[in-house]
Order: sequence, then structure tokens, then C-alpha cells
Amino acid sequence: MPTQPTDDSLLNAAPEVRPEHYVLMLLMGILWGLALSLAKIGVQAGGHPVGMALWQVSTSSTMLLGLILLQLKRPVVRADVARFGLICGGCGVAFPSIALFWCALYLPAGVVAIAFSSMPLFTYLIAVMLKIERAQRQRLLGVVVGLVAMGLLVLPESALPAPGLAPWVLLALVASISMSLENSYAGGYRPPNVGSLELSFARQGTAVVLLLPLALLSGTALPLFEPWSTAQYAATGNGLLSGIAFTILLYVIKTAGPVFASQTAYVITLAGVAWGIILFAESHSIYIWSALVLTLMGIGMVRPRQPISRLAPN
Repeated sequence: MPTQPTDDSLLNAAPEVRPEHYVLMLLMGILWGLALSLAKIGVQAGGHPVGMALWQVSTSSTMLLGLILLQLKRPVVRADVARFGLICGGCGVAFPSIALFWCALYLPAGVVAIAFSSMPLFTYLIAVMLKIERAQRQRLLGVVVGLVAMGLLVLPESALPAPGLAPWVLLALVASISMSLENSYAGGYRPPNVGSLELSFARQGTAVVLLLPLALLSGTALPLFEPWSTAQYAATGNGLLSGIAFTILLYVIKTAGPVFASQTAYVITLAGVAWGIILFAESHSIYIWSALVLTLMGIGMVRPRQPISRLAPN
């Protein structure tokens, strides 16, 4: 694993942040926030989480493949790209997608957004444990603040809309940890000389390979050639939004740096809560609003001050 840079000259090596990056960051947050609500719409319409996850990643991988072919390119077939796709597709797409749909079935969309937004906190904690980053008091305190926020979601009896929902929040946190593992890997081991579209396709395409046998064996795959229901349309929208957002994220990381890109977590969290209110008229307890504030505080305290990624140029 890469080590934390110690040369102070690297502080001045961050890519230039341009106005377009702020627009892209806002767009990413809005798209991912809406994807959370589409997941809830799909499972409430009868879609099984495994089948919904397969449909979602199939949609996004097909879209990405089409964009690659339109550029008169072809997917890169290389051992390091396959490894990137397997690790990111498994930890960052396949398992979290199933968890997202399960959680969306039982939890308010805003609560799912807050729970999944803990990823930057776990990413830093994992980086410290693996000695990718140095332990810093303020950033570790941010992790503690974030954990307190998660505690507010599951410990008070009146925090959630109904009793017995705490295990689903814990599942969302496990999925967040899984995505943190992907984030740590992708930030340090992006394959060289491969574009963001190709890497995003590798990630999504591998997730299809992982989810297909699971959906077929469980009999939960959504029918493709029968009249579509709300579940298919919601999973299609979720896949398109997720694929676009992740491709934008890879571009922003490469052109503006991981420090700037990490701020997307703020927008995703707020957008996820806002979409839940707009689409489902969700109302939250004081514990959930407190958890939202503490989560944003924790993300701000944990946010890195200098780039640690070794992303290769396209």
C-alpha cells in the first residue's frame, strides 16, 4: 500500500481546482442523493434487493460501454484493470448495492443517506490502520464525532420511525465500511494510462459478473422482456445516475485531487435527506437531525489536508 507523503513540497502539488469542479461536485451529490430515493421507490414497488442490484449495475455498465464505444475506444483488458474491477466492483458496487436496496426497503431515504455518508470517516480510519495516513488528533476526533452521530441513529428508541430498524442502519454502516475499503484501494492503485470511463466500466462490469449467478440462483432477477414495472424503471434510473456520478468522481479526483473530491460527501448527504423530504414527505426525529449535523462535522474534521493518492495521468 502507498505510504503517506512526508515531503512538504507535496503540499503544493495538488491539481488546480477550477469552477467546473464545483459544478461537477454539486452534480455528483444531487445524482447520488437521488439514486438513494430511486432505490427506495424500486423496492417498495416489489423489486428484490438482489435483482434490483443486478439490474442497476447492468444498466450502468451498459451505459458506460456505450460511451466507450462512441469514443471509438474499447475496454482495456489488462491484469491490473481486472484486479481494479474485481476489488472495486466487489467492495464498492456489488455488496453495497444489495445492502442499499435492503436498507431502502425499511429505512427512510434520509437515514440511509446519513448512514452511507459515514464512508469518509471509515476511509480515514482504515487508512490509519493500514499506515497509509498518519494519525492526527483532529481527524481522529472527527471519526469519534461521526461514530457518535451513528450512535444517535441506532441507540435512542425514538430515533427511527419504528422499533426494530436499528439492524438495517448497521447494515448500511457495514456497506459504508466496504466502500471505504474500495476508496482506499482506488485512491492509491488506479491503473496507469486508463481513462475514467474504462475504469468505471471495469468496476460496474465486474459487479455484474458477481451478482448475476446470485440473482439467478435465488430467482430474484427482474424480467427484461416482460412489460416493465416501477421496479425496472427505478433500477434503470439508479444505474444511470450511479454510473454517471462515479465516472465524474474519477475525473474530479484526477483533475482536482482527492482532497477536493472528498467534499462531495457533504452534498450527497444533504441531497439524500432533501430528496427523501421532497419525494416521500419524510420527517425526522431530533436524533436524526442531530446525527446529520454531527456527521457533517465529522466529515469536515476528517477531510484530508493534502493529496495522498497516486493517480496516474490518463
